[in-house]
Amino acid sequence: MGFSIGTKGYIGTGLDAGGNFMVDFWEWDQSTNVWTQKANFIGNIRYEAAGFSIGTKGYIGCGDYNVGPTLYNDFYQWDQGTNTWTAKANYPGLGRFGIVGFSIGTKGYFGCGGISGTYYNDFWEWDQGTNTWVAKASFPGVGRSSPAGFTIGTKAYIGTGRAVGPIYQTDFYEWDQGTNTWSIKAAFPGAARFYASAFSIGSKGYIGTGYNGATFYGDFWEWDQASNSWVARANFGGTARRAGVGFSIGNKGYIGTGTDAGASIKDFWEYCQ
Repeated sequence: MGFSIGTKGYIGTGLDAGGNFMVDFWEWDQSTNVWTQKANFIGNIRYEAAGFSIGTKGYIGCGDYNVGPTLYNDFYQWDQGTNTWTAKANYPGLGRFGIVGFSIGTKGYFGCGGISGTYYNDFWEWDQGTNTWVAKASFPGVGRSSPAGFTIGTKAYIGTGRAVGPIYQTDFYEWDQGTNTWSIKAAFPGAARFYASAFSIGSKGYIGTGYNGATFYGDFWEWDQASNSWVARANFGGTARRAGVGFSIGNKGYIGTGTDAGASIKDFWEYCQ
């Protein structure tokens, strides 16, 4: 999982090329293009966790250990100023993998995800000030794991993902923080997939890469909030992959790590509009 705080990007946890579950946590500095190891994640080893940032704090929660036997609903805060981790109130939904996470203002959000054979469409808000979770209007699409998500202003967006079947999805929805309502938007025009990477820059959202159970994708698409329309952009610069981390810093987007047709990888790429 990953997130950004200011001009720094962060990647941690996951599964390496040797099948080892990881707790290491790394910071990338946009100004120097240098990685620095930070305090290890204090929760149990896992992959398919979710993360987001609020102010100078980063958050990691949920995830899976050993492909299904252990599913987590714990939730942790990392402080950029002190480089320390603190346990916060557990996510109130069932432990799960493939959850999507993002933030709007001082609130964080987790939604969808699943357990073996069951996928969810619940959607929860976490308040940084009170350390409490509140259920919000459920995601209106079919329950799914590993969808892509991002935010633009006070709106959140979720699309793609894998439903029971498996059936891979292209639908795309907007959630309004002010009204707690969902509305359907123009469907993602690429092939149906899950494990795609996503981020936003200004009023544009981006979804790319991913997997459909047979094919790894390297295409990359831009969604315009004003016109509710998609356009293809330059393909991702690395190998086609699934489960890469995506985030943005300023007017640049970033995708790194993930798994291609060979094994887990650790390259890191910058997108310029």
